[in-house]
Amino acid sequence: MSEDGSTGSGEHASWIIVWFVLDATVALTPPLYWAVDGLRASVLGIPVVLLYFIGVAVFITASIVAAYIAEARAAEAR
Repeated sequence: MSEDGSTGSGEHASWIIVWFVLDATVALTPPLYWAVDGLRASVLGIPVVLLYFIGVAVFITASIVAAYIAEARAAEAR
């Protein structure tokens, strides 16, 4: 972070950027064939589609939390 509180675009860790790209890929390209195949697969009585979207939500939330922690540590180190 600079003195005015903004961050430069080149100051982010590369693993954060890769993780966010993976977030976008997983969230924007769900396995749509599940919706049209007519089968209702389930694991422990929970539809697999629901488990997929819950997993995506947890994955994206974890990436946001990890990015926040990494930025906070980087700010402390400066």
